[in-house]
Amino acid sequence: MSNKNDDILVSRRDFQRGIASFAALASLVPSPLMAAADSMEKENEIGQRADAICQSINNAVRLALVRSTATYPLAQASAVAHVLQNLQLGLAMNYVNADPARPTLFNYMGPHVKQGGDNSDAFYSGFAVDHRNTYRLSGKIGSAAYVSITTVERDDSTPWGGRMGAGLYGHQMHVNPNGTFEVLISSTEQKGNWLKISEKDFRVTIRQFFSDWESEKPMEAIVEVVNGSRVTPIPYTAERVMTSMEATAQWLNTTIRYWQDVMDMFRKTPNQFQGWRELTGDKVNATPGGAVENCYWNIPDGKALVMRVRPPQCRFWNVEFNNPWWETMDYRFRLSGTNNHYAVLEDDGELILVAAHEDPGVPNWLDTCGHLEGMMGRRWMFADENPKFEMQLVDHKDLFAALPPTVKRISADTRQNQIAAKQRALYTRFHTL
Repeated sequence: MSNKNDDILVSRRDFQRGIASFAALASLVPSPLMAAADSMEKENEIGQRADAICQSINNAVRLALVRSTATYPLAQASAVAHVLQNLQLGLAMNYVNADPARPTLFNYMGPHVKQGGDNSDAFYSGFAVDHRNTYRLSGKIGSAAYVSITTVERDDSTPWGGRMGAGLYGHQMHVNPNGTFEVLISSTEQKGNWLKISEKDFRVTIRQFFSDWESEKPMEAIVEVVNGSRVTPIPYTAERVMTSMEATAQWLNTTIRYWQDVMDMFRKTPNQFQGWRELTGDKVNATPGGAVENCYWNIPDGKALVMRVRPPQCRFWNVEFNNPWWETMDYRFRLSGTNNHYAVLEDDGELILVAAHEDPGVPNWLDTCGHLEGMMGRRWMFADENPKFEMQLVDHKDLFAALPPTVKRISADTRQNQIAAKQRALYTRFHTL
């Protein structure tokens, strides 16, 4: 017969064994409490990384405020806007459109996002690539005056990458009579229009420059991977999201430093055009197929800058006019440059441009839009010669004394029509503003 105390002891031993078994099971299967603690820890980590990202963006703003030589209020406010607007471009490049296994053709810049000498005559676009894949770019070529399709080598020390690799030009490509085209992009040679990519390349960039904004049509195209991707798609995970956000914040800081370092080269010779290649010896930002020069302009109040040249015969030429952040002025409403279609030449073929704080009454006005300094660029595309501008800083009140007596004039009504026509035409290029 069992002892009552023995029954109690057995029960206690079984109870202890049960506790041990439950503890062992709990160590294998996370409890809701343990899962909640783990989730909280991850949330805290993401929160800490988010704080660091915000601080990095704040650092970019602070860097912008002290890095430029332009310290008047409008320039400083423009620095803040420059950083925040370029968040959109940084996210597009580092997060939304960064996967070479699932490429998407996306627009780089336009009326809302600008940097590095963006061109009011241009539509810039591109997509991520990997040399192990073959890509097909196809659609309708459009009718832009100049089209180039180029590869870009990776270089994280600049906001846009490194040297240009291979290039194709629209006027040299095979295009069907109905305007359709196809380009194969791969490391191995293909028939027809072929763009070679190497293991150094990480993006393809498409430039379209428009002479006649109202008549020329932009490209309509898509990009796709041929026969499936040989690289694994970037996984959509919390880590991927956070890493992309961190890369974007770092990219903003790189952008500020890089472009201001570049502008330092041109600040040494204000109101003079200099060739990028002459100063650097590289081709990182050289527009393919063109002779490009830049100028750091400085126009005090009460002054005007007169620029004179005879443009060469070429496929396309333009002059872009930018603020101290190398951004075009708001070309939806202001005159931010001119080109071979819109410029009014003198009877002898000379181009006379006047950059001034108020309308000088000549056809080719570059509107400073309240700025006192900034950048401008000049492109001769596929030209046989490289003529240089004559530059003269004059008192605005003495402007016409510095110009030929026969210089052409423009009325206030014609000026408004000039601006309105270009504003309407932008809807064709960007579809929506």
